[in-house]
Amino acid sequence: MHLLTMSSDLQQSLTELQQLFDKSGGSKAEVSQRLVKLKLELAQSGLYFAPPSGNVQDLVATRSILELGAFHSLRIGNLKAYRQYNSSLQPFYDNLSSILPPSPNRPITLGLHLLSLLSEGELTQFHTTLETLQVEQLNDAFVRLPVDLERWLMEGSYNRVYRARDRVPREEFGFLLERLMGTVRAQIAATIEASYPSLALESAATLLFYKSGENAALVSFAASRGWVLQPHSQIFTFPTSSKPDIAIAAESANANVSLNPAALDALHGKGIAKGVPMATLVGPALHLAQQLEAIV
Repeated sequence: MHLLTMSSDLQQSLTELQQLFDKSGGSKAEVSQRLVKLKLELAQSGLYFAPPSGNVQDLVATRSILELGAFHSLRIGNLKAYRQYNSSLQPFYDNLSSILPPSPNRPITLGLHLLSLLSEGELTQFHTTLETLQVEQLNDAFVRLPVDLERWLMEGSYNRVYRARDRVPREEFGFLLERLMGTVRAQIAATIEASYPSLALESAATLLFYKSGENAALVSFAASRGWVLQPHSQIFTFPTSSKPDIAIAAESANANVSLNPAALDALHGKGIAKGVPMATLVGPALHLAQQLEAIV
């Protein structure tokens, strides 16, 4: 493949792209259009494929353009485009590590990659990637976040996962954290469905970490799982389960776990009556959710 030497033009293109990306209130559509044009030019020149024989300055600029493409894709919520950019970056990081200077964006892209694996439930690949990292990489703040999140998930500390959204190190992490919260909510919802015949909307919002004013999002989430909201009582009812109570679920899993009796009393097929104090509901329910994590 013929490789063009395009240092001057490419550096100018990178500078313009960076300015558009950094511009407050800038047009994301314009950034997307610029990236499409640059990707085509990079593919035509061969630089997109990280050739070891390429001009070093051009390769560094190409890597920076692809990194900006990955960041931008997450900012606009395009997971497919993010995966493509992230995949294209790996040869620059792995195959050209002895040729190119380290990228200042590498800790960020690494943290995003780990968080994307976590949000998609790819735990084997998540841990495999961690095993390849150096100590200094593991101690980086961008990498520590997904590592902490994975530990909290294993502990069943869903509230800590939820609160992590308030301290995202960069905007791009927010999109992936929202996806991870979707996974968390699905796990909690499965526990709720196995434990309750019905649940008040207010209680569901608390258990599923929906804030005040997010009832529309909660109802949409509930509808996606087949929950039916009774308009007058504001109580959700769930699809009929083939396993009517949590004890059967535990038995079928062959789990030698002693479930909290108070939790079973609160959740064992009785539903939630309006007016029940949340202190008697949320504590046992969340404790049960954590125990079920241990079972699974």
